[in-house]
Amino acid sequence: MFIGNDHALEIAGISTIKLKMYDGSIRTISRVRHVKGLKKNLLSVGQFDSLGYKIRTDNGIMKIVKGALMVLKARKIVANMFVLMVETHHKAEASIASASPAEEKTMIWHQKLGHMSEKGLKILYDQKLLPGLTKVTLPFCEHCGTSKQHRLKFGKSTTKSKYILDLIHSNVWQAPVKSLGGARYFVSFIDDFSRRCWVYPIRRKANVITVFKTFKALVELESGKNIKCSRTDNGGEYTSDEFDNICQHECIKRQFTTSYISQKNGVAERMNRTLLERTRAMLKAASLGKPF
Repeated sequence: MFIGNDHALEIAGISTIKLKMYDGSIRTISRVRHVKGLKKNLLSVGQFDSLGYKIRTDNGIMKIVKGALMVLKARKIVANMFVLMVETHHKAEASIASASPAEEKTMIWHQKLGHMSEKGLKILYDQKLLPGLTKVTLPFCEHCGTSKQHRLKFGKSTTKSKYILDLIHSNVWQAPVKSLGGARYFVSFIDDFSRRCWVYPIRRKANVITVFKTFKALVELESGKNIKCSRTDNGGEYTSDEFDNICQHECIKRQFTTSYISQKNGVAERMNRTLLERTRAMLKAASLGKPF
């Protein structure tokens, strides 16, 4: 291998490394060369380009993208150098048995709380809601790495409701297999102001109307307020005459997002992602199948 001054360095070996991203997801970099005498870890932009990745830079942030998936993210620091926002995990396969006591306790709470992020654990720790935990030190979680990969996000919305039940987001998700209780879908309702979420397993999409009536009666009784607006996609379960008649009778305004663009129904879709990430991580950690 030759460096900038045309000096040759010896390649001691080629291996694969795992990098923990800023958001907790894991990326694997293959064919990484260990070069004797090289004191800085470097990644070749030209090599990424040859492999079909796209490089995007904006306001000091570099994103390495493949298709719709952001693979790596870097921030520009001194001397116009971009530094990856990652941690290196040389022994990603190490088990919790080799972790420190603080890491063991953190990992137990991480798993109990549906594989919550380290940031979320720190918030609960500061509020003294995690008994027995003296320090939040979350080690690498393989199940989070394989369960939480995602596509690039759309730009953030800056508008938000001022009161509870002013706007309710809703979405139906279809599971790949039936649950043990026979449900093939779940429908979620999210209050735009509080971001509180209600989730109902259902056997058929036609059950959305019945579930909506139950949800509406529950939240209006608890809060003393009425639902004012509903935002959904254009699925048949929401555009049916029966659902529309309910909304007209209860004076609920309707908002529909653009067809086939799930990001436009961002709050509901993002909640689906949160629920499914934690579900997949818990299933992997417990070695259970999809029906669970």
